[in-house]
Amino acid sequence: MTAEQKISADFVVRNARIYTVDRRLPWASAIAIRDGKFVAIGSDAKIKSAIGPNTEVFDAEGRLILPGLIDSHCHAFEGARADLFEVRLSAVDGLHQILGKVKEAAKVGGDNTWLKGAGWSLQKLAELSAESSLEKFDEATSDRPTVLRDSSHHAMFANSAAMNAAGLTRDTKDVKNGSIIKYRNGDLSGIFLEEACALVDKAIPSLSDNDKRRVALRAVSLYNSLGVTGFTYALASEMTLRAFKGLEDEGKLTVWIATCIATDSILTPERDGVGLAVIAKRAGYRSQHIAVDYVKFFMDGVPGARTAAFREPYVATPGGTAHHAKSFDSVAELCDKIVPLDREGIHVKIHAVGDQAIRDTLDAIEKVRLVNGQSGPQHSIAHLGYVFDEDIPRLSRLNVLADLCPPLWFPNGILQNNTAVLGDERGQRAWPIKDIVRSGAAVALGTDWPIVASPSPWPGLCGLITRKDPAGRVGGVFRPEQALSLEEALPLCTINVAESMGFGDVTGSITLGKHADFIVLDRDLFEIPPEDISGTEVLRTYFAGRLAHNAGT
Repeated sequence: MTAEQKISADFVVRNARIYTVDRRLPWASAIAIRDGKFVAIGSDAKIKSAIGPNTEVFDAEGRLILPGLIDSHCHAFEGARADLFEVRLSAVDGLHQILGKVKEAAKVGGDNTWLKGAGWSLQKLAELSAESSLEKFDEATSDRPTVLRDSSHHAMFANSAAMNAAGLTRDTKDVKNGSIIKYRNGDLSGIFLEEACALVDKAIPSLSDNDKRRVALRAVSLYNSLGVTGFTYALASEMTLRAFKGLEDEGKLTVWIATCIATDSILTPERDGVGLAVIAKRAGYRSQHIAVDYVKFFMDGVPGARTAAFREPYVATPGGTAHHAKSFDSVAELCDKIVPLDREGIHVKIHAVGDQAIRDTLDAIEKVRLVNGQSGPQHSIAHLGYVFDEDIPRLSRLNVLADLCPPLWFPNGILQNNTAVLGDERGQRAWPIKDIVRSGAAVALGTDWPIVASPSPWPGLCGLITRKDPAGRVGGVFRPEQALSLEEALPLCTINVAESMGFGDVTGSITLGKHADFIVLDRDLFEIPPEDISGTEVLRTYFAGRLAHNAGT
């Protein structure tokens, strides 16, 4: 900004340490904002001339300012719904603890009101599917329909009242990409895996319109309080599209959203609106802050349920056989699904955890590129935890985003459980994040909230740099050679995500002309021990120059 270009800003921040995530100007001490956009970035002296008689000035007192963080993969509506209405379980809970929490929660609400919860560990799968467990579950909940998802949401424990409401009996058959666990005598155990969960989900009543609005608003406000100003919603339905679009129409949407429309009912009830019919009318939900040209497919499940697809079988159970899970679709089938979407410019996100599912997905995308040409939209693989080393270079070559989540790239119980069912060699080669970044691939960081992790981006960012458990529950360092520096990590939860959502020209960095989305932190991440990043608190969050969160400082 020169003297000839003097402006009068609406809002100025000065006396700050501003890390812009823009390589052309990485650091600044002041910013000026007008009409919700950055109009000047630089030193306090440079910005001083932008201060007019009506300019609001904020003295940051030397605090660190970053662009608003962006979550590349979450289930925001479901996370906020659980926060408001559901029972919280813990990964360390056994059957006794689970039933105690459920019995207490069942005291609230009517007998016919469904009780929902989530958070039990797949390590407890054998205990919950034991022949006496359903009987104890029924005793704790009486005739009140109750369903409890595991922490990955790929398994469900349902009581008899819930199964009866869904019309399920011992004669109910398995579904494609899903299993019903039964006792040896053929009776239902209450345990459902993958798409079989949809058999129970279809009977769960929908929320009222007012409660849906409450949930969407809770998701947005909670993210803003954590310094997040955007997210890719990894599994949207027409119901959730409508909820977030409603906030946009009210002027209360203070996040950028890319909505990956569900194509099946693995985690999304069909009645909420999924599949091609919703994709066809997605334009009705597009807005300034909502991108809708995204869809979601699943190629496998998760290791803890032995549903993630690996080249080699799982470790055999005592006295059992080595189970070998396959990809949900063949390469040709997935290619056929993606080709027409790619031709329309629709970005496809594919859930793939196991090494074989990841390879099959890359093979399918490679075929898509051969059919439609190389100029199609960027697609993404979600999770990618167990990618073969030789497949890493294919990500950049095929223009595939590595959507890394949930944040488990440090010693933790889930990795330990995965290693137990996969064996040491496979278990110890998870999360080669530095190799992926250095390959030149587009890489983004997600929480996968409420799957395993919280919506806070700070523990995951901390673990990315330290490869240590941010909570300190499990000692050690997991593959320290794959750790990133803070400078390498921050683009993965800012500009990289914005670009993957189609918003890279308007947000994701503190850059002239972009929307003024930024956060003020309680600590300087560049000056503290990396282990302390996990506890970061956000003092202020601004969205388009407007205060969206204020911690009261």
